[in-house]
Amino acid sequence: MNSRHHVPSDPAFSEAWRLFRELHDAPSLERAQKLVLWLGRDAKHVRALDEALTLWALAGAAMVGSAPGDESRQEPTLQ
Repeated sequence: MNSRHHVPSDPAFSEAWRLFRELHDAPSLERAQKLVLWLGRDAKHVRALDEALTLWALAGAAMVGSAPGDESRQEPTLQ
C-alpha cells in the first residue's frame, strides 16, 4: 500500500478530521458546538481529535522549513 494515499480506517479519526476541517475552514458557533457534542459522546473521540490535530500540526511544521539552498536562515525548528 502506498502510504501517501492511505486513508485512516478509523471512523472516529475520519469524523474528527472532517469536523476539525469544517470548523477551521468556516468557523461558527454551530460547528464548534457540533464538535464539542461529538467529543462528549465517547472518550475515543477525544483521542481521534488529538491525532487529527497532531497530523495538522506536523503538516504545518513540514511547510515551515527553509527553502533549498537558503542555509543563511537561522530560525528555530519545531521539535
